[in-house]
Amino acid sequence: MDWNLIRSYLMVAEHGSTLAAARHLEVTQSTISRHLTELERQLSVQLFDRRKTGLVLTDKGQELLGLARQMDTIADNLQNQASQYSSSVSGTVRISASEILAVNVLPYCVDTVLEENPELQIEIVASNEESNLLSREADIALRMFPPKQQDLIARHLMDIPVAFYAHEKYIERHGLPRSAEDFPKLRFIGFDMSTLFIDGAKKFGIKLKREHFYIRTDSIMVQNHCAMAGLGMVAMQDKLAESLPGMHRMNVGFNLPELPLYIVAQQELRASRKLRVVYDGLADALLNFYRDS
Repeated sequence: MDWNLIRSYLMVAEHGSTLAAARHLEVTQSTISRHLTELERQLSVQLFDRRKTGLVLTDKGQELLGLARQMDTIADNLQNQASQYSSSVSGTVRISASEILAVNVLPYCVDTVLEENPELQIEIVASNEESNLLSREADIALRMFPPKQQDLIARHLMDIPVAFYAHEKYIERHGLPRSAEDFPKLRFIGFDMSTLFIDGAKKFGIKLKREHFYIRTDSIMVQNHCAMAGLGMVAMQDKLAESLPGMHRMNVGFNLPELPLYIVAQQELRASRKLRVVYDGLADALLNFYRDS
């Protein structure tokens, strides 16, 4: 039986559609559909119900899914073991990171890894949503919190200092805050739908509402650029703020908690030389990036 047929079935089951599976496997959607039809013919089993809303696993399709996953694991282990015999590291590693890390940090940390392993390819997923490593949305993830999922390998790299910053244009117009009591009156740039900052402010006894934010956006990159335009104050990593001309650290009467940085990977890391090389190289590069003040 052609392994590609089973792989297509597995990817449709995990990603929810032939289109998503096709994107993941980098083939056409019609190829995935042909694979499903041929696999069902060979097995004499209907794996999916074709509905107007999409494909839904049948009971038999759900029962066989576990075996398909076992085969996928065996195939990965075979490839990883074979890679141990090669002197070079090649292939693709998918890294997930928050928007701010993907834009401002990660590009400067993968350079050494790629330079030392020219046959390696890196895919970067820039998202503020948590990637599910167990369903292979990424191989390695950078997170500001410890992993909630079981069966993941995680390493706490450091705690990143964060403070309030404003551009000198803002300070010229509105002056400096005098105390923590002035905080709700300041022109602050914050989140739109996310309650991350409001929840954090409560820990310091500061009651904030969404309306207290002069500019609201859930994109941290947009927040930072609005601050650089002099539109308000923003919470920013010290390391990143130091590289931006005109940005000044603001004293509002209390300090923000540091952000923990974790590098997380699948258990496959233990057997894959490729993942280990990227994981270790990226960890070292991140430590050097933040220590190089």
